[in-house]
Parts: sequence; structure tokens; C-alpha cells
Amino acid sequence: MLSTLYIILSILVTQLPTSCKKKALETIQDSNAPAEETPPSVEEPSIINPTPGRDTIQVGSSNGNPLTIDGKTLGIRPGTVIEIQEATYRTITIKNISGNTESPVIIRNDGVVTITEKMETDDIRHVIISGDGESTAEYGFRFRDVPYRAFVMSGIMDYITLKHIEFKNVTDYCISSNGGSSSLKYTGAADSKTNGFKILHCKFDNTGAVIFGGELNKDRDYGLFSDVEIAYNLFQNSNAGSLVIFANVEDFDIHHNTVDHVNAKNNDHNGIFFIQGNGHFHHNKLINYQGNAIRLWPYSRGSEPKTVEIHHNICYNTRKYGAFEIQAFERNIVPGKTTFVNAKVYNNTVGKMNTSRDWDGQILDLYSMQGGTLEYYNNLGFELYSEQNITDMIHMGGPKITKNSGNIYKNQWSDAVVDVVNFVSKIPGVGAK
Repeated sequence: MLSTLYIILSILVTQLPTSCKKKALETIQDSNAPAEETPPSVEEPSIINPTPGRDTIQVGSSNGNPLTIDGKTLGIRPGTVIEIQEATYRTITIKNISGNTESPVIIRNDGVVTITEKMETDDIRHVIISGDGESTAEYGFRFRDVPYRAFVMSGIMDYITLKHIEFKNVTDYCISSNGGSSSLKYTGAADSKTNGFKILHCKFDNTGAVIFGGELNKDRDYGLFSDVEIAYNLFQNSNAGSLVIFANVEDFDIHHNTVDHVNAKNNDHNGIFFIQGNGHFHHNKLINYQGNAIRLWPYSRGSEPKTVEIHHNICYNTRKYGAFEIQAFERNIVPGKTTFVNAKVYNNTVGKMNTSRDWDGQILDLYSMQGGTLEYYNNLGFELYSEQNITDMIHMGGPKITKNSGNIYKNQWSDAVVDVVNFVSKIPGVGAK
């Protein structure tokens, strides 16, 4: 745990340029970890139809004792469906399971499965953990009133999909790693990074962050995630600051998420999504919150610059800061390994930023891009705040803007959108659709 904490701390406590007035993210503390307790006895799975060659294995029991699903013990092969019986479990451990691209192993609920302490994984590949086992429950896996960390992943976590899972009242991190893939040294080999990690159709209600640490500079390259997808999730009633953190990622796709009533008491400079690397952020809706929607510190893998895109997002009613931040750092540009990115920010609808009026609340906070350029077009802003008489809805600037057109600002929301619920633009072709 300590090694993972040091990796996370080294990423989150980074020095911002002196020109930036905002506070850095606070160091994540681990002082609230509960004292070690004597581990409970673990119940052996009750296996129904364990005949070799069957496609479905049913595990668990109604008394809800801790459950372990061990692929070696159960002889789980690619394509197997594992159904967990409806019950309340203190812990569920999933380990030593390998599917493949054509035949992933599916772990799903048979009725509503409630976890009160944690779910752990260790060395799993091509596994889908999904709470869509029955049509009557949108979230068939439910974490409730978890006193520490809810979903902890160790060892290999390659091509993993987590979906239709509800987290409610989680005191510390919601989904995180304990060493494993996030501490791997990247060598260029496919097995030295985590591939194809997805969180889909999940609900996070009063929880800590989804956090995967890592580090990239001229001396270190650890914890690389490739092809991350975070989509169709709901985040609400949290006060954790940054809710999704990936500190070393290549080709992320963050889309169609909803954030509502988040960070009512938080005052750190945070991004709801705090990402270092490259990818796309689009079709997300964030309302009634504090922080940048995305705080993106970008770089490209390889020698050819990639393009990061922020588009078709709705951002409304923040207590602090503007909608988006793009800021690249020299430490992430490693000759022969990484280079800068170019950026596109377009067709976003942004209104009522920084109601605390202690910082410019604009569409984009733009800092150094280490050589990259920006295309900025068809964005719609209203009821924004500026100390500096900003006219293009970009704070600070600096990088070369190769396209700046079609961006519209209105003083009142009623001149910009039909309402402040669905945010349909009144200006054709401008703003989010």
C-alpha cells in the first residue's frame, strides 16, 4: 500500500507554474485507514453445476459470508459465466481468471448482490464484472456504507470492464489499485501496461475517487493505462475534489457522464476528471459543482503529436473555476518517447462559471502546450465571470491558436439556451448538441 501511496503522492503534489494563481491538489492522506483486524473466515463458494465444460457456474450463498472466486480452484476457462447468488457479502475476492478477446469471462449478479466492506481482484484478464444479471435491477452489484476502500485491484488488470455497479457512501477511494498494473514499469511491451480498462453505466453517490496513479518523466514511466473508457456514469453528492484520476494514460475516451451536486465544501483547485496523457472528453454534463470539468495535462506517446479533443460538453453553475484546463509540462516531454499534443475545443456550452468570483470563470484555462497548437470554435458561453475583461472566453492563453471562430458569448442564459435543464442552444451550430 505504501508504494502505491508514494506513486500517487508524487503525481498529485506537482509544482504549478508561478503564474498560476490556483491551489494545487492537496496531498492525498492515508491517515484514515482503519486499524488492521483479524481477517474473517472465508466461506468456500457453493458451486452449482460444476461439471467440466459447462458455461455457467453459480457461486455464493444466502448467509452472505466472505466469498472467494478463484479461477484456479474452479477451473474457469474463457467464456465462462459466473453468477453470484443474491446476498449481502462482507467481501468478495476475484482472482486468477483469464478470458480472451473473443471469450471474456463474465461475472454477474443473480439477484441483487450487496457488498459492505470491499471487492478485491488479483491477476485477472479479459473479465467483465457486470451488475446487469437481471432486468429488474439497474445496478445488480451494490456497495453500501463502505468504511474504507470499496473496489481494490491488485496484480494484472488487463481488459477489464466494470459496469452496472452502484457505490453509495464510500469513505475513501471508490475504485483503486494496490500495486499491480498501476506500478508496472513501462518498457514498450504490451504486458508492461494496462490495456482496455472500462467503467460503464455505474453510479457513484457520496464516494471517494476513482484513482489510478502513475508517473512519466525522463527517469520514470510507471502505471501506463492504454485505451481507457469512462462512460455513461453518474457522479453525485460527493465532496472528494477530483473524482476520476488517471496519472499516466494513452488514448482515453471519457464521454456521456453526468456530474451533479459535487464538491459543495471543497476548495482545492481540482478537476472533476484529472487526466495526464491524451484522449477525448466529450458529451459530458456537469452541473452544480466545483472544479474544472477536466483538468488535462497532456502529452503524446511516440514522436507524432496526437490531438486531444474537448467537445459537446455542458458545464453549468460552478462555485470555482472555469470549464476546462489544458496545461502541458516540460517534464512530460521525453525525447524518443513522448512529444506535445495539439488540441481542439469546440461545440461546448458553458454558463455561470465561478460564482465565488475569486478567479476567472471562462470556458478554457489555457497554459503552456510545449509546442502544441489550439483550434477553438463554435463554443457557447453565458453568464461568465472575468477580472480581466476577457473577450474570447479563454483565460491566460499563450499557445498558438490556429482557429478561433464561431464562439458566441451572451450575458443572459435566456439569450443563449432554451432553458437551464437541457441547455438546447438557440444559436444553430454553436454549443453542445
